Amino acid sequence: MVASKNRLGAHFRVGLIFLILLTPLQSFAAAWLQPKGEGLIIGNIQPYLSCKYWDNQSNLHSGPCFRQFSVNPYMEYGALSRLTLILSPTFLGYSQANESNSFGLGYVNVGGRLLLKKGDYNSFSFQAIYNIPFKSKKFGNTSIPSSQYTLAGEQPYLDLRLLYGTGGKFDPGECNTWYADAEASFRPYFDGAADEFHIDFMLGWKTLHQKLIFELQELNTLSMHNPSNYLQPNYTLFTVMPNMVYWYRPHAAFQFGVKQDFYGNNVGRGTAPFIALWYKF
Repeated sequence: MVASKNRLGAHFRVGLIFLILLTPLQSFAAAWLQPKGEGLIIGNIQPYLSCKYWDNQSNLHSGPCFRQFSVNPYMEYGALSRLTLILSPTFLGYSQANESNSFGLGYVNVGGRLLLKKGDYNSFSFQAIYNIPFKSKKFGNTSIPSSQYTLAGEQPYLDLRLLYGTGGKFDPGECNTWYADAEASFRPYFDGAADEFHIDFMLGWKTLHQKLIFELQELNTLSMHNPSNYLQPNYTLFTVMPNMVYWYRPHAAFQFGVKQDFYGNNVGRGTAPFIALWYKF
């Protein structure tokens, strides 16, 4: 009876944390899986601003500012020892010039990550995510493509990804460790946008007995330039994202960082600072 009450209490706390963490995130999944029966929730708040855009020749121009505010709770759960399930809804609102799209559910990512091979510090896995859009794709001036990346998220697509993670320790007590992650994916779009390749990298350093993490991510979107509808997204974008995570409790952490676009074509150059809360259960 006591054990049953404890389980109910744990489930209640997880549900409460989930409700609290409906405050947004752009998460970057790594190759490692959640242990069976355990999970992770990340919630992040992210404003985005773009007042310049790259044209098809990657020349930078000024234009009407595109503003977005997004909320993206990201959840992983270890369903099996080799399978982690993923659910990530994104709530967002945005505006540009005299157009606006009210805040609401934009799209939902559902899928999973399957462990293919694992060593002491190495992990090789496969991930499949399906994007389910909920907002209208009719927004923005196609001659000023600042909103292209947002509209890409509001198309149905499948992300098929290979992930490899590795790491090591700097001292025998593992007070300082490092990790690196590399990922490659193919993303076919099903409603007119150009298909894409994604190549992403992550490098991190854990210190203070694993409590403090300094991390750098680099995210690359490479378009195949094959849209079936010329009005739909067709862009290339390179982004860097430095961030820091601090585990102030064994199961809870906060994170802050910034995403900065540094090169692309047919897309806005944006800046997106963010803060996030992490919770392990």
